[in-house]
Amino acid sequence: MKKRTDSSFGLHFDFHASPYPGRPAVGATLKEKDIREICRTIRPDFLQIDCKGHPGWASYPTECGNAMPEFVGDPLELWRRVTREEGVALYMHYSGVIDYNYCAKHPEDAVMNPDGSRSEGATRTLGPYVDNLVIPQLMELAGKYGVDGVWLDGECWGTTVDYHPDTVAAFERECGIDLEGKLPVKRGDPYYDEYREFNRELFRRYVRHYTDAVHEKYPDFQIASNWAFSDHMPEAVSANVDFLSGDFNPWNSYNIARYAGRTLAGQDRTWDLMAWNFRHQDADRPPMMTKHPVQIMQEASTILAVGGGFQTYITQYPDGAPRMEEIRPMTAVAEFVRARIPYCFRGKAEHEAVILLSTHDRSLESEGLYSRGGYMRVVGITTLICDTGRSVEIACEHNLMDKCGDFKLIILPELAYGLAPETMDGLLEYAKRGGSLLLTGVNTCKLFADYSGLFTIDRTDHKDNWRWLTIGSNEFAKIKDLRSVTAENAEIVATLGESQREMNQHAAVILPYGKGKIALIAGDIGTQYGACNQYMHRKLIDLLCDKLYTPKVKAKALGTLEMVELNKDGKLFIQLINANGNHASMECATEDQIPPIVDIKLQIKLDKAPKVLILQPEGKEIPFDYKDGIAAVEIDRINLYDILEVVE
Repeated sequence: MKKRTDSSFGLHFDFHASPYPGRPAVGATLKEKDIREICRTIRPDFLQIDCKGHPGWASYPTECGNAMPEFVGDPLELWRRVTREEGVALYMHYSGVIDYNYCAKHPEDAVMNPDGSRSEGATRTLGPYVDNLVIPQLMELAGKYGVDGVWLDGECWGTTVDYHPDTVAAFERECGIDLEGKLPVKRGDPYYDEYREFNRELFRRYVRHYTDAVHEKYPDFQIASNWAFSDHMPEAVSANVDFLSGDFNPWNSYNIARYAGRTLAGQDRTWDLMAWNFRHQDADRPPMMTKHPVQIMQEASTILAVGGGFQTYITQYPDGAPRMEEIRPMTAVAEFVRARIPYCFRGKAEHEAVILLSTHDRSLESEGLYSRGGYMRVVGITTLICDTGRSVEIACEHNLMDKCGDFKLIILPELAYGLAPETMDGLLEYAKRGGSLLLTGVNTCKLFADYSGLFTIDRTDHKDNWRWLTIGSNEFAKIKDLRSVTAENAEIVATLGESQREMNQHAAVILPYGKGKIALIAGDIGTQYGACNQYMHRKLIDLLCDKLYTPKVKAKALGTLEMVELNKDGKLFIQLINANGNHASMECATEDQIPPIVDIKLQIKLDKAPKVLILQPEGKEIPFDYKDGIAAVEIDRINLYDILEVVE
C-alpha cells in the first residue's frame, strides 16, 4: 500500500455519527462487495472513512468509551480487511479539538469562556482530553485495527481562547506577565495579542504531544491535523505531522482551492486537498447539490497543477454505508487524475511571482485563534493574478524572507494591521537590490507610505465612494475607495477621477527604488475582483506585471487560462488549466459543461531550442518557432487541463 507521500488520489467518506431516535445501527447496510467495488473500479491510493466526527461518537465498537450505541458487526474491521486485501491504504476521519460528547460528559475539560461558562464543543488543549481520549483512541486505531493513518478534523479552526484559571496561570508563569486579575478579552485590552499567541502555542503543543506519543509506539502511523500549517494557520510547520491537508469550501471551491493549494505547496511537506462533491444550501436552493464529475475534475486540476495530491469528499449513509450511487461517477475523476500525475505530482513551481500571506498580519486580524476571517482579500488577489495567466506562488514570512531574491515579483495584498518592521525592511531591501514590489490595497499603501516616506496617498475617506479608473481614455472600471498616489519620478500607469471627464489623479504608479521598482494601487482591488470582477482589473494587473518583470512563460488565450510553471524531475511542465466557469456565482450551483479555452499562445524563454514540445496526457507533439531565446507555441484548444512538456 502506498504511503501518503506517494498517494495522488483518494476518497474521503464521513457521517459524523451521533445517536438519535430511529437511527439504524452502524453497519446495518454496509456490504463487503461495495467496498471491493470501490477499490477495484476507482482504484484510489487511499480511502479515508468516518471514525469519530464532531459530535464525538465513535462509529466503530471502540473500547475507549465513546462508541455509538448499536452496531452490526465491526464496520471498521470490515473496511480494514477488505482494503488491506485490495492494496488500498485506509485512513480515519477523527475530530480532534471539537468533541461535543466529551464536553457534555466532562464539562470541566471544555474551554472556559471569559464569563466562566463552558464551550459546548471545544476541548481545552491544555487539559486532559488529549491524554484521556485522543491518544488512547489513535493507539487503538493503529494497534488493534492496523489502519494506515488519521486525518484529524476540527483542529486549528476549532481551537479557541481558553480562560480557565489553569491556562491563565500558565500564561503568567511562562510569559512573566501579571494580568492582575484582568482577563485580556477584547482587542485593546492589555496583553490581548500575547494571550492569544500563548493559546496558539498551546494548540501547537497539543498537536506535537499526540503525534509524538503515537509515533513513538507506531512510527509508520501517518498523521495530519486538518488545515494545520495552511492558510488557516499560516506559519512554519512545528509538529511532526506526516502530511498536510484540508478540505476547501463547497462554495467558490475553485478559487479557494487555488489559494489554499498554493499556500500548502510552499510548506515543502507532503500535502493534499479535498473537494466536497456537493454544494451547501443557500437561500431557496436545494440542500447538498451533487456536483458533476467535470466540476470536480476542474477543482482537482488547480491542486494537481501546483504539485499536490487530491481527494474528494462524499458523505456516508447514517449507518456508515458508502453512497455507491455518488461514488461510481468518481471513476472518471480518478482516470482524469491518474492520466496527469506523471507530469505534475510533487512538482515544484518555478519561482516567478509570489504573494505574501503574512503570518503577522493574519495573527493580529483573526477573531479566532486560527480563523479565516478576512482571507477573501488574499483569495481575491490570487484569483486575479491567476486569471491573467501568470504563474504565481503564495508564501509566508518564514518561507519567503530568506529567499526574496529568488522571486522576480513580490505582491503585497491588502493588509489589515501590517507587517513587522523587519519584514518591511526586508521587502524594501529586496526592491533596492533590483526586485519588484507590487503593493495593493488602501491600508497596505498607507503603511508603506508612512514607513518609507517614498510616496504619499490621498488620506480622504472614500469608503463609500466609487471612483473611475482608466488605463487609456475609453475603457473604465469603477473601484470603491480608490486613492490617488503621489511620488517623484513615478511612471503613471492608470488614472482616476470622480467622473470619466476628469481623470486627473494617479491611480496606479511605478516608482524606481534603488535598482528595483515599487508599484502601487491604493485600492482594494483583490477584494473587489473576488466580489465582482471586471476585465479592467485583469488589464491593469497584467500591464503592471509586464512592466515589473519578465516571466519565463507568457500566456494568452481566449478564455480564462490558469498557467503554472512547474518543475518536476528537472524538467519544465507548463500546466494549462481551463479556469472558465461560474465558480463564485450564487446563481449557479452545479454545472456539467465548462466552455473550452481556445487560441492559446505561449512564449517560453529557453536558453536553446527544445527538442520537442509534447501536450500531455495526450502525447501530442506541438509545433513551435524558436527565435531570440523564445519558443512561440500555439495550441488550438484546452478542454479542461492539459500539460505542455518541454523536452530540452
